[in-house]
Amino acid sequence: MKTISLLVTLFSAVAANCLAATVTVDGTGQRQLRRATADTPVLAGSKIWVGYFFGLTDAQVIANQHDSSLLESKFISFGLGGAVGQGVGGDPDGVGGAPGYFTFVTTASVEGTSPTFVLPSAPTNNSIYIWAFDSTSSPTSATQQAIFTSTASNWKWPTANDGFSDRVISPDDSLSLLVGSVDSNGVYLQAMPEPGSCALLVMGAVGLLGGRPARRRN
Repeated sequence: MKTISLLVTLFSAVAANCLAATVTVDGTGQRQLRRATADTPVLAGSKIWVGYFFGLTDAQVIANQHDSSLLESKFISFGLGGAVGQGVGGDPDGVGGAPGYFTFVTTASVEGTSPTFVLPSAPTNNSIYIWAFDSTSSPTSATQQAIFTSTASNWKWPTANDGFSDRVISPDDSLSLLVGSVDSNGVYLQAMPEPGSCALLVMGAVGLLGGRPARRRN
């Protein structure tokens, strides 16, 4: 009996470390991923990252959208992510696929002694974030980007490797755009602002707030 119990314990420990949770990102629906300039589909091969920004609130992500190096250093990826064109005629890097569309599965272990993905904690919320940009490598080499999430229940992180909390998300879901914009036809990337222009925008916003009585939010 002790031998059986030991084997069960060992099997459970190995399974927790070897299995993985999954997030399926289905971008084959109504909303296409599109560039801000010329309103054209994002080219196949452009990267789509799945994860969250460690230690950053949404407001801090928005305020630092010009600093892709900082945001990249804070980004905790859930698996490898995907690319535009992947799953819609393209190879695993999206090359040869349909511009603006994609579907892929990204995986990570969230349990065990050495999980490959650590679930977020405050002040970061527990939602899945998508970071899409017009580069085949990293956001630091991109000229446009979109960062979005959702408060929907299917956008909460998987909590186990057993398959019961795996997620399926889509740009067609109800989204919250931190960077970029959205309408019924697409999610639109936004040109990455220069640091100086961001500073001017912040200063202008502060000036406007200073010129009128503060309104308290309930």
